[in-house]
Amino acid sequence: MFVLYIILGILLFLFLLTLLNIRVIAVYNEELTLWVRVAFVKLRLVPPKPKKKKKKKPQKKPSKKPSKQKPEKKKAKKSFDFKALVKENGVSGIINIVKRIAKLAVGTLKDFFSAVTVTKLSVYLKIAGSDAADSAIKYGRVCAVLFPSLNAVMNVVRVKKYEVNVNPDFSDEPKNSAKAELRAKIRVLSIIIIAFKRGIQALKLFMKLKKSDTKSVDEKEK
Repeated sequence: MFVLYIILGILLFLFLLTLLNIRVIAVYNEELTLWVRVAFVKLRLVPPKPKKKKKKKPQKKPSKKPSKQKPEKKKAKKSFDFKALVKENGVSGIINIVKRIAKLAVGTLKDFFSAVTVTKLSVYLKIAGSDAADSAIKYGRVCAVLFPSLNAVMNVVRVKKYEVNVNPDFSDEPKNSAKAELRAKIRVLSIIIIAFKRGIQALKLFMKLKKSDTKSVDEKEK
């Protein structure tokens, strides 16, 4: 009975773990800072924390006794034969496999980004040029790239709150400046579902390629 309670406790812990969110916090203000938070654990990825210098241990003198170990024989690994794969599936078959790999990769990214929720997105830019006319031209170029890019992102990712402020600097001493903040989250359960769904598809594709490669190797050995 006690063992059953332990198993149920582990299963409950794993279930609660899947309900947690992975949160990402990125802030740019002359320097990029990136944090990842899961529950009460917060890790800073950028800039990385300086590592503590480890004390060097005194090196041991190598023993003069000859080693009696026999050299291990390395097994020859079978290399992936692309020519045999083309012969087995044909050019059209290879193109179809490449399409399936690309489709799988794009589908995985779409699933991932659709599961991400951006809780806050703020961008503040001040565009400066050599003079007022140059500032206006650079401001137009930045807007022509920035806003369509943000619209493309918001069509894929759910964004709850965003604020974008871009202004040209027409002052006597113009200066470029940029500030940005991004807060996003994704459920652990969503990542598991995506990994399971796309992992099965990737495994089926890999098995098909492996089967074709094995056939070609067997034919050569004959």
